[in-house]
Amino acid sequence: MTKQFTDAQFEKFQSLIYENFGIALNKAKKEMLHARLVKLLGQRAIASYDEYYQLLLRDGQALAEFADAITVNKTDFFREINHFNFLRQQMKLITTKNPRILQRGEIRVWSAACSTGEEPYTLAMVLKEALPEGVALRILATDINRRALGQAVRGIYPATIKDEVDRYYMAKYFRKHAEGYEVLPELRACVTFRQFNLMHPFPFKNPLDIIFCRNVMIYFDTVVQQKLIHKFYQVLSPGGLLFLGHSESLSGKEHRFSYLQPTIYIK
Repeated sequence: MTKQFTDAQFEKFQSLIYENFGIALNKAKKEMLHARLVKLLGQRAIASYDEYYQLLLRDGQALAEFADAITVNKTDFFREINHFNFLRQQMKLITTKNPRILQRGEIRVWSAACSTGEEPYTLAMVLKEALPEGVALRILATDINRRALGQAVRGIYPATIKDEVDRYYMAKYFRKHAEGYEVLPELRACVTFRQFNLMHPFPFKNPLDIIFCRNVMIYFDTVVQQKLIHKFYQVLSPGGLLFLGHSESLSGKEHRFSYLQPTIYIK
């Protein structure tokens, strides 16, 4: 197998990743990509990087496998807790600014890069407690990484989640499992998991009320970020909320959102 990974080869994969996934890899990521490619080529018994590149151009399954290998899945329950505190404490503001929620008796939430499921399950716990009676909770959780989604659907987490999840939530929404803790069916029923690439057209027929897209846009360049912000605005209800990660902001971007708090915006 070809061991040398040239700058020209890196640039080909760099362009493919950007065009398909919107991820802008800089030169500093060359060795990381090289290591993952070596593993992928070994698994498929492919002799060269160029042969694997050609496979990715024609084989959707191989491309999905490649996405699994290069995407990051760092998450925790109640990560960046101020967002969940906002949902808990500002439900009256949320339903006043977005009357659709009470009019339709439902709230539609999108966890747009859900990874292994901690974010949407946290959203489900917090919103089940905070929503007015009679409001149905519907959470769509998507990610490009199939392996991460498989873990999310399984809903089984190590015992260390006790360090992240409040004792009240642990007792109410989890049960012990041989591998740690399992999310109870009543919470799982609130969340629908789907594989989705944020670069693709958004498929929503009905407007969304809340979008969590946190710690994702840091992997995109300004052009892709700008397109995503516009698409998020289009699919939100008037009064709908967009939550970004702590290292992200709409500052310097063209947008029609209003600022509520750091990393929280309203349509």
